[in-house]
Amino acid sequence: MRAAYDTHKSHGFEVLSISIQEADSAIDDFVAKYGLDYQFLMDRTGQISTTYEVSSTPTTFFVAPDGTITDSITGVVTQGWLEENIGRYLDT
Repeated sequence: MRAAYDTHKSHGFEVLSISIQEADSAIDDFVAKYGLDYQFLMDRTGQISTTYEVSSTPTTFFVAPDGTITDSITGVVTQGWLEENIGRYLDT
């Protein structure tokens, strides 16, 4: 995810990470450990996970520029999956 973000952010690619009921300190440690600079949001109540039917983590959604979810994957995200989805929407 980080590599795709670093490569494509200048073309409008954004990453929003939503952590489910994690302590702020755990997220801060994770971000610092991996040097991440995209946004991390908190789902403190678990409502977002319920709304989007997230049954396990990580679950990744690809959201098109118009706001529609066009693909999702549960488990580890591959570079190929990201590049395929990114390629549909960005001129890189």
